[in-house]
Parts: sequence; structure tokens; C-alpha cells
Amino acid sequence: MANYAGHFVDSPVFIYDTNNNLVARTKITGYGKAEKYIEVAEGLKNVRPGTKLQLLIIHSTGASELGGVLKRVRQGIYEISIYGEKEREVRATKRRLLNASAVISDMAYGYETKTPTEPLPVTIVDMSTTGILINSRDNRLDIGALLQVEFNVHRKTCILYGEIVREHTDESCAYEYGCKLYFF
Repeated sequence: MANYAGHFVDSPVFIYDTNNNLVARTKITGYGKAEKYIEVAEGLKNVRPGTKLQLLIIHSTGASELGGVLKRVRQGIYEISIYGEKEREVRATKRRLLNASAVISDMAYGYETKTPTEPLPVTIVDMSTTGILINSRDNRLDIGALLQVEFNVHRKTCILYGEIVREHTDESCAYEYGCKLYFF
């Protein structure tokens, strides 16, 4: 578990409403550790102060899921009070829909590292504090492979590492892979 906002500055944050709809995909620009708030500069233009939010924050020591309330907007900065951080537990966290374009830039299986000549395009279908579900239209991957998945949040490249733990084919015959997240 993170040191309650101690590692959150410059971290990607996915903000959802109380119905689990994605509201914003942005990054944290500041925090007040003692006051328990974070600040973001983008993505909440159409959200009114007082609105309850759910946050999924990817930071240097893992992922955290928190509750929040948009408190105020000052000079283009959105201040969100945070509360109720949940520990990472297998299958105990909600899956958050993302449908974000991403690429696999590197992968390893056993002792063999495979760097594709071109990054492999994938879609991050959903994410939780413990894993991601990725969709690959054209590329079949091996269960047990460790992937380096890259995606952009407001012109900043974010890198996730995940091990493929399950595979299935969706209704359009694309491959979907459940990946357990690792934080190095």
C-alpha cells in the first residue's frame, strides 16, 4: 500500500464516477499529504465541485484505489480530497473499463527476451489494482510471458509490467489476456 499520497505526484490517475464510468485519464500534479488531497490539471472540466469520484492511481510502489470528492477548482487546478485507500487483494478490486490504446514494447518468456521489431498494438480493455486485461487482434502471446505495456496519458508515456496468467478469445475472435501487474 502506498504511503497515502506519498508517492503520487506525476502518477497516472484514472477517475471514475460512482457508476464506474471513466471520467478522466490524467496525471497527478500535486498533493497535500496531511490534508489528504491530490491535484490534477486536466480532465475534470465538466465535473461539479462536491461530486463523488473513484480513483485508480498507478504509482512507483504499486496501484491504489481510493474514493474522492472534487472539492474546488482554482486557476485551472482541480483539488480532490481522497479517502478510503484499499489494499491490493486478488480479485477483491473492481475492474475499471479503459479501452486505451497501448503497445507491447518488450516481452520475456522464461530466460528468453523478445523485443519485437515493431511494438505490438494492443488495447487495455480494463484495469484493477492487481491486473489488466489486454486485447490483441493479430498477435497470439504465451501464458507466463512478462510484458512491458506502454500507453500515453496526456503526452506522458506510462509503462506497466504484467505477466499473462490467462487467455481467452472474445466474440470477435481477438485474443484477450489477463495479466497480473508487477511493480519493480
